[in-house]
This record gives sequence, C-alpha cells and structure tokens, in this order.
Amino acid sequence: MKILFVWPNKDSFGFKPVGISLLSAIARSMGWDTALFDTTEIDFGFADNTRSGESAKLFKQVDMVPYGHEKKRIDLRSRFVSMIQDYQPDCLAMSVLSDEYLIATEISGIAKEIRPGLPIIWGGKFPTLQPLKALDQCHADFVCLGEGFGAFRDFLNALSGNASLFTIPNIWAKQNGKIIRNKLRPLENFLDDLPYVDWELFDKRQFYKPFDGKVYISGDHMLNWGCPYHCTYCINHFYHDLYENRYYLRRYSTERIIEELLHLKNKYHLEFIKFHDEDFLMRPLENLRELSEAYREKVNIPFVIETNPKSVTEEKVALLKNMNCVSASVAIETGDPYLNKKVLNRVNTEKDVIKAFSLLKSAGIRTSAFIMLGIPFETRKTYWKTVELTRKAEVQYPNVGFFYPFEGTELRQIAMDNGFFSLDDNVMIVYQRDMPALKFREFSDEELVAMRNVFVLYVKLPECYEPFIKRSEMSDDIGIQLRKALLRIFDYTVWANDGWYVDDGMKESYLEDLNKIYPLPNSLSS
Repeated sequence: MKILFVWPNKDSFGFKPVGISLLSAIARSMGWDTALFDTTEIDFGFADNTRSGESAKLFKQVDMVPYGHEKKRIDLRSRFVSMIQDYQPDCLAMSVLSDEYLIATEISGIAKEIRPGLPIIWGGKFPTLQPLKALDQCHADFVCLGEGFGAFRDFLNALSGNASLFTIPNIWAKQNGKIIRNKLRPLENFLDDLPYVDWELFDKRQFYKPFDGKVYISGDHMLNWGCPYHCTYCINHFYHDLYENRYYLRRYSTERIIEELLHLKNKYHLEFIKFHDEDFLMRPLENLRELSEAYREKVNIPFVIETNPKSVTEEKVALLKNMNCVSASVAIETGDPYLNKKVLNRVNTEKDVIKAFSLLKSAGIRTSAFIMLGIPFETRKTYWKTVELTRKAEVQYPNVGFFYPFEGTELRQIAMDNGFFSLDDNVMIVYQRDMPALKFREFSDEELVAMRNVFVLYVKLPECYEPFIKRSEMSDDIGIQLRKALLRIFDYTVWANDGWYVDDGMKESYLEDLNKIYPLPNSLSS
C-alpha cells in the first residue's frame, strides 16, 4: 500500500521536518511505500515586506539558485493532481503547522474532488489545536492530536484492514456526520524504539543549507523531545494542558542517537547538522559529557543548536565546543523585565542572557538571538530596553521578527482581551516575521516595520549614531539618505568584521557626512 505525505511548506529550502521523516520511517517499517508532495518550491506570494536595501545585513548571503533554491510561480492544483495520478496513493497524510493550514486545506479539497474516497489524515500543531476546524472546514477525515507515532502505527494497521479506524487513541474522526473523539494515549517514553529518520522521500535540494557564507550538505534532527517551559507565546503551554501536566522531557540514549547520526552522516554524506531541540542544553551535565565525547569521536561534523539562556553554563559551553558546535541561537525575545516575566512567562533574567552570550562568545561559538517585537504592551520604552540588553549581551547576530498570536497560545488571548488583536480586523492569518500582526495606539504598522529595520543599527553602532538612526526611521528623503549612509557605515565597521563593531578611524568623517544630511543641534552632536 502507498501513503502520500504532504508538507504544505510556504517557507525556505534546506530543512527536512523531523516529524515527517519519522512517520515515513514508521510506514516503511510496516511495509508501506511512501512519497512526499512538498510545496517548498512554490511561490505563494509571501514576500519579505522589509523594504529592500533598508535593513542591515545579518547573515552572509550565498547564491542558492545553483542549488535549486528558487521559488517559482507554479500552479498548485495541476502539480498536485499530477502527483496523485502518477503515484495513486491509498492515503494522504498531512503535517500541518498553524500558518500552513490554508495551503493544506486547498490541497485536501483538491484531493476530495479527484479522489473522493481517499482517506485524509492531518497531524501536527494545527490539528492538535483545532481538531474540529480541521474536520469540519479543512476536508480532513481524521486528525491526530499530540504526538502521533503510536497512533500512526495503529492508523496504518487499521487502513490495512486489521482494526477499526474509529477507535484509535489520539485520533479524532468524522463518521456519518458525527465527530468521534478518542482519548489521548501517554507520550512515547522510550525514544530509542523509534526508527531512524527516513530522508529518502525528500528532494536533494532540501539537503543544501547555507551557513556563514558556505553551503553544506545538512541534516535535521532532535535529541530532546518536549519542553518544560510555559511561555505564553508558544503552544507548549497548550501541550502541558492537553497532557494534564505530563508533557515531560524525553531524550534518546547517547549510544542509540550516535549510531543513527553516524549512519545518516555516511549514507547522505552529511557535512553539517541542525538540531531542532527546543533547548539543546536542557540535559544533565553528565549526559552532555557523554554525548560530547561520543559525538566528537564518531560524528564530529559542525552543528548548530537552539537553547535557553538559563541552560547555558561554563561547563556546558566547553562541552559544546568540544563536540564541534559552531553556532547557538539563544532567545532574548524582549529586554523589558516586566514583559519578559509577566507577559511572556519566561524564566530567564537579564543576568542569564548576558552571561549566556558572554560564555558562548568566549568559547568562539557564533551567537544569534531571537528578538520578538510587536508583543502586547510594546512601547518605545520596552523596545529600547530590548536594544540595550541585546547590546549589553554582545550578540553577534540579532535576529528580529514580529510576534504572531498563534491559535492555542495564552498570549493570543491576552492580545485579544486587551484590544491588540481582533478577528474582526483585517489581520494576517498567515505568519510573516517581517510584518506586525497586532495593532497599537502608539505605533502604525509602518513605524513598527521601520523600528525592526533599524534595530541592528541601534545595537551594533556606537551611541553617537543614535539620533541619526532615529531620524532614519522616517521614510522621507532625509530618512532615506540617512539610512543609506548608516548602512554603508555598518558595512565598513561591522559587516566587514563578522558582525562585531571595529572603529576604522573614520568615525568623525562619518558623523560629519551624516550632519550634512541631517544637521544636529550642537548639544546632540557634541
């Protein structure tokens, strides 16, 4: 029997989702044939709204077109119909994130038109948050809530005629117009029982990943599953409620995961790995020691991680360096203590953030920071506190994006209750990091976008440039001229030095040129 996985991806190339990789491996272990319909190549029109040439460079650009990383205007319907007709699947399995459900709905609708009896199952974050919507409005016949590895095995077994499709724990279904709501099963406790990820169904373009100006053959994996935090902007808070506070952290044994990583390295000629753990360093020190030594000895290809400032210690950073970690992304989100603790419910402090980045920098590990603008109660004052904290932490690459109130998150409800977000407004229903989703009395959308565009300039350039950066937020002739001049200064003093400001001895000349464009009062220019 055949199963066609659908990945309604609207974003970039160079990533192989761990969920689909594992589900395909499970299906193949049960004797099913698998294939993938991947929409990554299709240009859905979600263009970057940051004005071209008005933002400081963040990462070293690589021309990825020779590697096939090029979005194209392709007719979704004809491409999908051709896939269905050629492959003739017995089931359609869709992994759907909250900002992908419109694409997934369109694909499911096409499938219902051309193959009315084809079973369609949705899994992932969106159907977990909105199972009734997926069944009633999105053409799904079945939805899987929560983690679905055991449920997917049972589902495939039932499709083979060995059991009922309507009594499987974790899976809701529509039968004769009635919604069947089955109970939730416990989480998979022993990850070592999972098969190795299956990447055979991915196009070779998804293996090419740019990093620091070069292109690598890259893999994607997770060693830790779950997250103990309850950040209000994340659906992990929902998962804790769904599993009645038994949504705990699980991990592979060192021996098991090293065997798999070595297998993947050799089979796919990997040169690079991205680990997608919510917090890679959230593990006992002894466990990381064991992993560090085994990885260095047997795998030893560069990798990148994400972590929380609270988890970063001197000992753990040394172990990361030992095992060839080349970059760590650490979430700052906001520099305002009240928003950080009371609105976002984050556990880290300003001291944690500064210490984490200092330790990583000292070890020679590249750092990037997740910065989230446009959260409820954002003001110019909170924005400036975020600038100051990012500056104090000496973040090499501050990565700035806007908050989006995803369904199922506590912060969505906070935003709605306080008038920042309303379903009655003409708001985006697809997440885009470069555009604000909330509405503020203090800022227009254009002002917020401009604040995002200059954030890196505030962080990286000396304080003497601040009046000019502030004026460059305006989109009139003076603002445009200032922005161009400031970006040139940034290129000479920061970009040319791998993200670190280095005085090239031209500061007085630069300030003189800026003053010609926008003369400052003597009190400000001195």
